Amino acid sequence: MDNRKVVLCTQEEIVPNLEAMIFVRISNIFFRMVRAPILAIGLVLAIVLPTQTYGFTRTLDFIIYADGTTHVSQQLGADSSEPVLKVPLYGKTIDNLVIQDEDGKLLSSEMDNKALTIQTFGASSVSIVYDSYDLVSKKGKIWTFAVDPQVDYTVTMPDDSTVVDITNPDNIDSIDNKQISLLKGKNQIEYFFTTSGPALSAQNAINEAKSIISQAVNQKIDVKLAQEKLDLAAIAYDDKKYNDALTLASEAKSIAQKEINNFSENNVNSQNNPVNWFKDNIAGIATSIVAIGGAVSALTLLLKKTKNAVKKTMAPLLNKNENVNTESPESDDIITQEMREDDKQLVLFLEKNGGQAFERDLRKKFLLPRTTMWRAVKRLERQGVIEIEKKDFQNLVRLRKKGDLA
Repeated sequence: MDNRKVVLCTQEEIVPNLEAMIFVRISNIFFRMVRAPILAIGLVLAIVLPTQTYGFTRTLDFIIYADGTTHVSQQLGADSSEPVLKVPLYGKTIDNLVIQDEDGKLLSSEMDNKALTIQTFGASSVSIVYDSYDLVSKKGKIWTFAVDPQVDYTVTMPDDSTVVDITNPDNIDSIDNKQISLLKGKNQIEYFFTTSGPALSAQNAINEAKSIISQAVNQKIDVKLAQEKLDLAAIAYDDKKYNDALTLASEAKSIAQKEINNFSENNVNSQNNPVNWFKDNIAGIATSIVAIGGAVSALTLLLKKTKNAVKKTMAPLLNKNENVNTESPESDDIITQEMREDDKQLVLFLEKNGGQAFERDLRKKFLLPRTTMWRAVKRLERQGVIEIEKKDFQNLVRLRKKGDLA
């Protein structure tokens, strides 16, 4: 009889009976054979493929301006060990984009559709601000703001606006004056501007003046005085001085209409009688000659000033012991009694901010619409108080130096 037996054992077990047949469990060996290639592939992918992570949003704020522009501000946390951070954007048309780390250093990025890929360079916190032009739509008198954030957020409504409907009122967390705190999720806010009485009359007068001036410009008629009156009317309206705005807009309309009528009459007279046209326009011809003489005199004076400025600039180079005064202008040297109160505040802020600031930061500081702030900046530029420089697709507003204020 055959006494051989079949014995099942592990690798560690030693069967003393040499006549027995040994079966070894190979499950551990198989597992190790399969796991090794998987680990190797994962290691290669981790080295070759760039790492992209979505940062967690800490705060998300929307500020809606009267012209429909929306200022978006996002604060995100980032993993300092990850080189790239991917952030969703709100809106298709983006402008004045600024990205900074926790130390205020600018970070580079690439935009792809609605996503923004940021090179974090080890940052643990990222701040993103920009303006979007397509989050607000208008139908008739009703404006609609629509977003779908995946985090809680706040919306600051424009002045003189009244909210008429919120699509998901259950998502309202709190309402504080013009600021609405909402829970995450898709929502729409419908609102209109409460323009009535003197404000409505002023607005209608401004629109009529715009139409007349536009008609004159298309006919190549000089309506510079009318345009200046209209600009003053718009400023008065922004300052809620509706009666002044109505008066200025009416004057602008009257001046523009008078220029159009005179232009038409002159054309008829010139076609009928060239001699009469010369007589009617001799005063204008004389004025033009005087203006040319004045322009020549102004050009001569400008050349003299330029020559003196060159001498002053070259003097420090010729005399190394002479110090160059590069101090920033003091607000007392700039602010005058004739300057508007809001312009004074703007100059004081620039002086305290090191003499310069981005226009985007000025709008956020004074909570002014884009068009109103632009008028104020251009007004100060015409007065020679500031200069505007285009930097990284933004307007950098800088106080002029003492030597340039003359």
